[in-house]
Amino acid sequence: MAYQCNLDAGQQIIIDNQGEQTAISLTSSGSGQQQSQRTSFTTGTWTSPPVLFRTSAGFVLQLTTAQGDRFVKIQGSSMGLMSAAPALTEAEALPMQPAEASTQQPVESMKPMEPMKPMEPMKMGNMEMAMKPMEMRMGDMQMSMGKSAAGDTGKRFCSQCGTGVSSSDRFCANCGHGLV
Repeated sequence: MAYQCNLDAGQQIIIDNQGEQTAISLTSSGSGQQQSQRTSFTTGTWTSPPVLFRTSAGFVLQLTTAQGDRFVKIQGSSMGLMSAAPALTEAEALPMQPAEASTQQPVESMKPMEPMKPMEPMKMGNMEMAMKPMEMRMGDMQMSMGKSAAGDTGKRFCSQCGTGVSSSDRFCANCGHGLV
């Protein structure tokens, strides 16, 4: 049987014994968003309903099993089995209500993405950009990366000032920058 309890504003815990496993779901919701965390521990079969305590450091869940008592510490969104029994004399026991055992809906798997279609050349005014090879033209200026299927036009630009240079030039005629 599963049990649930409202912890703080917008936070709820659901505890379920599934054979030797104890499954714990912690759900937080508020301001249009919801977070859910689910984990399970090997605790053994419960011999009595779980007891949840509010402590100064968070919450402690006591599970009475055939193998003895097990304690789970819940602090914020983290949960973990405790190695020793905590002191619960100052702790407040919280009321637990029976709950549906399977409150978490199975997640539907995503269908595979379709392959992307080749990018069409983009044009805006006198500017054009294309991929494979990457080419960009604006007015009489052109920049390309990669190998062009149409062949190289021989038009290059100075990396320092942007002035057009020919493929045979070793220096920029405008600024004198060495061309590679």
